Amino acid sequence: MNLKTIFQDKRIVALAGEKNSGKSNNIVSLVVDFRKENTETAIYCYGFNPAVADMLKNYNVISVDSLEQLIEKRDCILLLDEFQKLNLNDHRYRKALNEFVDFVYHNNIFVLLSSPNIREFNSIIGSKIERWCLKTVYLANCINGSQLKKAILDYKGKFKTLNSIVVPADTIVIINNEKEMVVKCKYVQEADTKQKLKDLFGQNPHRNPQQEKTQRKNAGTF
Repeated sequence: MNLKTIFQDKRIVALAGEKNSGKSNNIVSLVVDFRKENTETAIYCYGFNPAVADMLKNYNVISVDSLEQLIEKRDCILLLDEFQKLNLNDHRYRKALNEFVDFVYHNNIFVLLSSPNIREFNSIIGSKIERWCLKTVYLANCINGSQLKKAILDYKGKFKTLNSIVVPADTIVIINNEKEMVVKCKYVQEADTKQKLKDLFGQNPHRNPQQEKTQRKNAGTF
């Protein structure tokens, strides 16, 4: 069970990676894999693309709009995408962050944090993260003095490339004190919202070259 491998005995884990590195698809894959063996544990998500959140409903994952909706929840897994919207990495909200950490521990909750922007992993939120799970991360995009940058610099595994870490889309690297751990995630096509984006520079699929030629000729431009 990959999700269990990622958490083990840790409560607050971060999945860090550059944009388009496959983070959201990996998270969905982790959920799909988890539900094959466990259909009872409650899972809540925040900040996901609406299409992905809708898809997760099929796996009994409940979408929430604020942390307040979780006040009475316990014994659950919490998936926070775009966690920065909750101001958990803002120094002005340190009290709220500490209260959130207490809430996690007192209520038997496991949290996976993610963000589309590497720079959101500053030293404030980094001080609460107990394990780093990495996708492709470029050192230049890390905040100076952050725990994430230190993790990248300290990492000496096979995915290290010129002080950065380059990881395939179907792979998550778990930074672990004892040994490097790698989790493979199956691609979930239904969760890939980017494949539905229009190719703004591609050929018009409804284009009729012969008709266009006739129209140009009739207009005297050919």
